[in-house]
Amino acid sequence: MYVLLFLSLYFEVFLLVSFVENGRNRRGNIVAGSGVADLPTVAIVVPCYNEETSIKTTLSSLAALEYPRGKLEVIVVDDGSSDDTLAVARSFSEHTNIRVFHKANGGKHTAMNFALEHTEAELIGCLDADSVVDANALLEIVPVFAHARIAAATPGIHVREPHTLLQHMQNVEYHLSIFIRFTSALLGSIFITPGPFSFFRTSVVRELGGWRHGHSTEDMEMALRIQAAGHLIANVPRAVVHTTTPRTLGGLYHQRVRWTYGWLRNAVDYRFMVGNRAYGNLGIIMLPTALLSIATGIYFFVRTAWYAGQSLIHEIVRVQVTGGIAHPSFDAFYLNTSVFWLLTLMGLALILVLISAGTFIGTGRRVPPASTPVFLLLYSFIAPIWLCAALVRATFRTGVRWR
Repeated sequence: MYVLLFLSLYFEVFLLVSFVENGRNRRGNIVAGSGVADLPTVAIVVPCYNEETSIKTTLSSLAALEYPRGKLEVIVVDDGSSDDTLAVARSFSEHTNIRVFHKANGGKHTAMNFALEHTEAELIGCLDADSVVDANALLEIVPVFAHARIAAATPGIHVREPHTLLQHMQNVEYHLSIFIRFTSALLGSIFITPGPFSFFRTSVVRELGGWRHGHSTEDMEMALRIQAAGHLIANVPRAVVHTTTPRTLGGLYHQRVRWTYGWLRNAVDYRFMVGNRAYGNLGIIMLPTALLSIATGIYFFVRTAWYAGQSLIHEIVRVQVTGGIAHPSFDAFYLNTSVFWLLTLMGLALILVLISAGTFIGTGRRVPPASTPVFLLLYSFIAPIWLCAALVRATFRTGVRWR
C-alpha cells in the first residue's frame, strides 16, 4: 500500500517538476511559420456513423476555420450510417473544399484509410463528428510540423457544454488531461493521438501502413506505432477543440471500458516498448506508470471497499452490544493522523495543483472548475468500476464494441 502511494506521489511530483522546468515552453511547442505561402496542404477527415444530430455543427465549425481554402479540404466519410447523416453532410455541397463519401460500415480505422486513399495533402487530421473546433485551431497546430521529427500533433481538448454532474466531473478530468498531455509532450512521451483534431504527416502514416483497428482504439495504436518508429508527437493546447462527453453513468462506463481495454491490449502488442530505454521517457516512465495506475486504482478501490465493509460490520456489532449510535467527535484529539491518510491528502492536494495547471494551460484561467471538489471526492470511487471490467475483458480477450 505504501509503495503504491509513494509511486503515485512521486509521479505527480515528477510531472509538476517537469512542467516547471520547461516553463519557457508553457505556451505550447509552437514554431512560427513564415507566412501563408509556406503553409502545408491539409485534409481533415470526419468519419461518421449515425451522427445526424451533431454532424451539422461539426461541419459548420470546420467551414469557419481560418485557413487558406486552396490548401484545406474536408473529407466526410459516412461509414454506412442508417440515419440521415449522409444527407446532412451533402447539404454542405456549396463548400467546394468539403467532399462527402459513403462506404459500407467497417469501423473508424477503415474510414480513415478510405480518406487517406483520396487525398494528396501533406497533413491529414481527424475530427470526430461530435466535436467542434475554434476558428484558429488549425493555424495554431500546423506550425509544429516545422520540426522534422514531429509526425503528429494533438490539440487541447475540452468538454463541450457540460450539463449533468457527470459531465462537469469529466470537464475537470479533461483539464487534468490537458496538463498531463502537455507535460508528456515536453518529455517526448505522448501515447495517444485522440480523435478530436489530431494531425499527422501523411507520408509517415502511409509509410507505417495506415490506421489499424487497434482493439477499437486506433488513436492509441497509431500513437505507439509512430513512436516505435522513432518519430515524436507534439501537443498544442492553444488549438482548442470541444468534444461531447457521455451524459449518463452507463454511457461513461461503456466509453471508458473501451478506452481502458484498448490501452491494455495495445500495451500487450507494444510490450517491447515498456521499460525499454531506447524509447526514452515513454518507455521508462510513462508506459509503466500508466499500467501501474490501473493496478493502483483497482487495489485502492478493493481495499477501501473491504475496509468500509469491515467498519460497517464492527459498527453494527457495537450498536447491538451498546444499544446506541456513537456521535462523531470534532475534538482534534480524535483526528486520524495515520501516515496513510496523510499521504492520501498529499496526493489529493497535488492532483488539485495539476488540475489548476491544466486549467491555466488550456484556458488561461488560474482557478480550476467549480466542480473540482466533486471530482476529487467521487471520481476515484467510480473509475475503478470500468478499470476492473476492462481488465477482465482484456485478460479473456472478449473484445469491446464502439457503441
